[in-house]
Amino acid sequence: MEKISNKISETFIPVDDEGAERRDVAEQPVVIYRPKRKVVGMTFLVTAANMPISKYTSIINALTSVDHVVVGIYVNAITLNRNAHRMKAEAIPHIFEQLKSEFRVNKYDIVGHSVGGKIALVTAALFDSEVNQIRSIVALDPVDQHPVEFTNDLLKQAMLGGSNGDSKKSNLSLASSKADITVTFTDCGGIVGKKHHAREIQKKNPTIKLVLHRNAGHMVYCDDGGVLSWKSLMGKGQSADRNDAVKAEALHLIKEKAMKASITGSASGKASGVMAKAKKEWKSAKADLKELGDEAQKKGNAVAG
Repeated sequence: MEKISNKISETFIPVDDEGAERRDVAEQPVVIYRPKRKVVGMTFLVTAANMPISKYTSIINALTSVDHVVVGIYVNAITLNRNAHRMKAEAIPHIFEQLKSEFRVNKYDIVGHSVGGKIALVTAALFDSEVNQIRSIVALDPVDQHPVEFTNDLLKQAMLGGSNGDSKKSNLSLASSKADITVTFTDCGGIVGKKHHAREIQKKNPTIKLVLHRNAGHMVYCDDGGVLSWKSLMGKGQSADRNDAVKAEALHLIKEKAMKASITGSASGKASGVMAKAKKEWKSAKADLKELGDEAQKKGNAVAG
């Protein structure tokens, strides 16, 4: 029993990485990871159901390496509240409002996995259309279930007169979002419904980007560690090599989005400073050239005289 207990603890009990800071912000528990250098961006990391934030250390390291502060949000799937996903989504901009002055940022990015990816998309659909503070979203194999928000079968709803559960609602739309949104799709998701995965979300929201991670496991984006894992329930993918390749591609995508965001965010002040300095130096060089030109002309006139 002790051995099993240890395995469960290694896999599901949160163990913070060195430097992690647990705080309550906007009445929500978060874990904050700071970069070693000056902060130039902020990324929210929203976990898969009941996966500790420490399972995403590779993603955290990728983001802090490009000077993003990471705000980790844990998703507890053991709840009877059908509005839990929307509540998490709504909390993100409130958390940002309380943190933005501390870290001197004016926009934020979101990386979400599984149901965390869905929560990221809900944030864009419902809580950002007026303020446009979300710069980019990377939704890693989002799962639109319990409840369905983006992939309700509207044709079926019309045929049944809106009488069966989730199909009573219309779908949320990402059409009005100004965020740069990318969703990834694996086809080894186990219990992920075929009608409610990333491809279906993208079909109904064609303005967002879809990256295919075929033959990889749904939990490929998590780090290994702990013997008992959701990986055993959610499909392992075609091979370890394929999983490694997909994870590396995902980390590159996340890092690339963060670096682009850094250029257009708080770092824009730094970039403006560099441009101003370059412009000043150019003007100085132009003045020096003019002075040299004037002097050369004078000497030329003197020789001609």
